[in-house]
Amino acid sequence: MKNVLELAGKRVQLRKAASTHGGEWQGPCPGCGGKDRFHVWPNQREGGSYWCRPGKGCGKYGDNIQFLIDFEGMTFRQACNELRIDVPERPAGWRPDVPRPKPAFNPDTSAAPGEIWQERAETFIAWAQGHLEKNAEALAWLAARGIDASTAADYRLGWNPGEDGRDIYRARSAWGLAEERRDDGKPKALWIPVGLVIPYIRDGVIHRIRIRRPEADRRYIVLPGSSKSVMLLGRDRRAFVVVESELDAIAVMANNRLAGAVGLGSVSAKPDAEAVEVLRGALQILVSIDYDDPGAKATTWWKEHFSRCDRWPVPQGKDPGEAFAMGTDLDRWIRAGLPPALTIEEPAAKKAAVPEMKGTDGKTSPTSGGILSAQLPAAVMELRELLRKNPGVRIINTPERFAVLRDGKYVGGRINHLVFQDPQVRDYILGHPAGEISWENLIP
Repeated sequence: MKNVLELAGKRVQLRKAASTHGGEWQGPCPGCGGKDRFHVWPNQREGGSYWCRPGKGCGKYGDNIQFLIDFEGMTFRQACNELRIDVPERPAGWRPDVPRPKPAFNPDTSAAPGEIWQERAETFIAWAQGHLEKNAEALAWLAARGIDASTAADYRLGWNPGEDGRDIYRARSAWGLAEERRDDGKPKALWIPVGLVIPYIRDGVIHRIRIRRPEADRRYIVLPGSSKSVMLLGRDRRAFVVVESELDAIAVMANNRLAGAVGLGSVSAKPDAEAVEVLRGALQILVSIDYDDPGAKATTWWKEHFSRCDRWPVPQGKDPGEAFAMGTDLDRWIRAGLPPALTIEEPAAKKAAVPEMKGTDGKTSPTSGGILSAQLPAAVMELRELLRKNPGVRIINTPERFAVLRDGKYVGGRINHLVFQDPQVRDYILGHPAGEISWENLIP
């Protein structure tokens, strides 16, 4: 059987480049002609393997069969015959096992609750806040999990003591909710259990009320009529920590200055359309949820749908609140998972500064030409050239969003890599005064 090295040697001249992995040969690609981009490992697999380094090369790779398909134009059966490899007959009715594409994720659009519900919710939250201020036990429990009294007040946490210590029941219509009936035909009441009241308020609008009950059975209850949107805190930040509990999201926000937080409420919950828009512009997403079977599945989902996303478990305990109670510094834990562009103390001072020179009128103006290219990082100059060749590409650089777009769609490739992965470019962009950057204003 012919080896890849023998097959390639008939088309191009290769030289031995290394002795590792049974030997490596290198030379021009027989397909694209890229100089020294074509690599052959004759002792890998049964008949050797090859690879043309992508970039300026074609990126083709494979074994001896694939070589004949790629560079000799043969079919699979013809290549096998050429190499004297027996091809088994396919049984009748055989169909290739083609992986089914995963369904596209279409995030829901969440609407805020109605006006009557909002009025009742505001009254209830204000009442519960007053009771939390007098509940030393609940305040101590929150403080032990990273939420002090000031933070609790900021997020309008409260305590529902109930009526005579018992859960509250009200007519659903009093909250503007449609009537529902029990199995016996009687109207179903709105259940408001005793416990810690956790509202989600966005831009002054109450979206949800969740109550953490003292009993372990059905620990969390969401008041009917609440929005299904996930809790998204710190929307102007460029990194986010994804946690299951909304209390953990609040603790994360209270104990770090760099990352926002996403409180799912349920490990299987997905971000709504508005949250997705914010999260896709993030420089980093850290997923910190339990790694049991549901948690592992959820973590995989997040990594599949957001490119700059990593699993980031707490160093001790099962969640950020428990980790805080065990002595973990949440700020240090979060910083350790963030890219350098976000963790530098003074990004404006450390970014690649634009050199200036005096003009003939005595005013200061940016330098240009050879002086500029000599003083800016090479990666920044490379980005400018790529943007010049792709004039439709824009880098969105606002407190709300950090993204690379063309006609509203995300851009990948080398431009994306430079902006998000190269520290010098990333720091330069983050310190840039413009909210929308093209090749024309990349260098002011």
